[in-house]
Amino acid sequence: MGLIEGLYNSWFRSELGRPSMPVAVASLALVCLVLSLNAAAMTESTVTGWLGWFFLFGLGLALGWFWLSAALHTVAQLLGGVGSVTDTFGAVAQSLWPLILTGAANGILRFSPLLGLVFSLAINLWVVVNLVRCVGREHQLPGLRAVLCFGGAIVLAELALLGLILWPLMVILGM
Repeated sequence: MGLIEGLYNSWFRSELGRPSMPVAVASLALVCLVLSLNAAAMTESTVTGWLGWFFLFGLGLALGWFWLSAALHTVAQLLGGVGSVTDTFGAVAQSLWPLILTGAANGILRFSPLLGLVFSLAINLWVVVNLVRCVGREHQLPGLRAVLCFGGAIVLAELALLGLILWPLMVILGM
């Protein structure tokens, strides 16, 4: 299966299963490209500024992909899921593709703020629904457990982030 066919199947025929890792990475790279172009347009950056946004968003996307995948996999295993770490990485990458539409949402936002906000909200809800559905499928979790998995993963990820912020403060201020 080629990259284009893999992207198409991942986006529009997700019932076929998770994408291969090159397809997942290509999908995330497209998301990173669109988000960095959005940021460059909002800040009226030059090409150099866009490259800075691209590398910053690429780093953030890679860390977020790992962070969310690890939290989802941990909670899914606690809830009786049977998927592997690779399955979880693929499911998260597959579910983030609607973020590519944020460029259109930003364009609409300039003409009609209310319509742009509604479109942005719809895109974000689409991502959440995709995350729940894909993780539920990959870990063979029923609907309610998949929703609990997503909620638990968000709480776990936020607590870990809080720990990353507080730990250095405790060490520095405690010395």
